Amino acid sequence: MANILVVDDERNVRNLIKKILEENDHSVTTIATGEEALVELRKSKFDLLVLDLKLPGMSGTELLKRMRQEGIDVPTLIVSAVTNAAPIVEAMKQGAADYLSKPFSAQDLLKKVEELLNREQLGFERLARLVEEKLEQGKLTTAEKIARELFSIRPDAEAHVIYAMVMEKLGNKTLAHKYLKAALALDPDHKKALKEIAKYEEN
Repeated sequence: MANILVVDDERNVRNLIKKILEENDHSVTTIATGEEALVELRKSKFDLLVLDLKLPGMSGTELLKRMRQEGIDVPTLIVSAVTNAAPIVEAMKQGAADYLSKPFSAQDLLKKVEELLNREQLGFERLARLVEEKLEQGKLTTAEKIARELFSIRPDAEAHVIYAMVMEKLGNKTLAHKYLKAALALDPDHKKALKEIAKYEEN
């Protein structure tokens, strides 16, 4: 299940996308303007942004620019009726990952959404394996740099645990403990975080 933000000024379109995605077990928040979306993106973590380009006030492209300026990194699928290629190209330059034209079928939307979510997951898993490999090789500085990359992809409980492992290897047990506690705040049932934090609390 992914946490998805849908931004479109047409209520019917928002409701349609929400229905399609929720029927496939995703959690969906819908918003009508770019300004409201920016507020939501600042306070909550989303796995995917589904964004219309034509919005009242702040456009979809302007929202992408603001996200980049503020370091908000969320894979973005543009869903728009825009026929002119220029705004689509500009949105891609500003960080959008893919594009789907309106009108669209449920199958087309789901295919695009799953592709982007899988791409994100594969990138995270590949980097996580790389961190473990570098730790085994004793290349701690490289491992730390890669662990930071994980946060830029998905700052969830798993990323916190991986960073804690790196900090422990670097000898910074205070920081490692802090990251494990943060992981459990995000996911109280995270098995590895529970196991690792128990070691600290035994000592």
